[in-house]
Amino acid sequence: MVSSHLHIQTSTLERPRQAELKQAWGGFLTELGDRIGGWDWWATLTFRERSESEIARGWTKVGWKYSQGAFDRYMSFLRGLRGIGEPTWVRGMEYQTWRGVPHFHALLSGVAHLRRQEAWAWWFQRYGIARIEPYDRSLGAGYYLCKYVVKELGDIRFSQDLTKPN
Repeated sequence: MVSSHLHIQTSTLERPRQAELKQAWGGFLTELGDRIGGWDWWATLTFRERSESEIARGWTKVGWKYSQGAFDRYMSFLRGLRGIGEPTWVRGMEYQTWRGVPHFHALLSGVAHLRRQEAWAWWFQRYGIARIEPYDRSLGAGYYLCKYVVKELGDIRFSQDLTKPN
């Protein structure tokens, strides 16, 4: 699974600049969704705390590499449900400093015909809590996704079909 990504360290930016970046990124993602026919889902994907047996084996926290692999496996699962290729997506990774683990916010397209409950259950059984809602353009999910990209160490990635030249 190949994705394009942009990794931004923004801790030194001033507040007005952060707000401008958030507006620009949010507007871009909203417009991008409009150009591809609309986003279908807004998803937040988290990782549960490690079990005692996992901790005993030396695994204490979910890292960036593991979390990216989990997201890739999730897209493969959705591709299987769709039967016609991977959904179009953009996702931001937020690092939850108080827990010491990352989690995702994602916009997905090409999944409107799928059952959100099935997608939710797959993530929950393997990784942790998932919140998958129908996308509502008026709620500003693109802006929310970008909030963490411009606030601190941010990671935003796009599905390969969003980065192919026309």
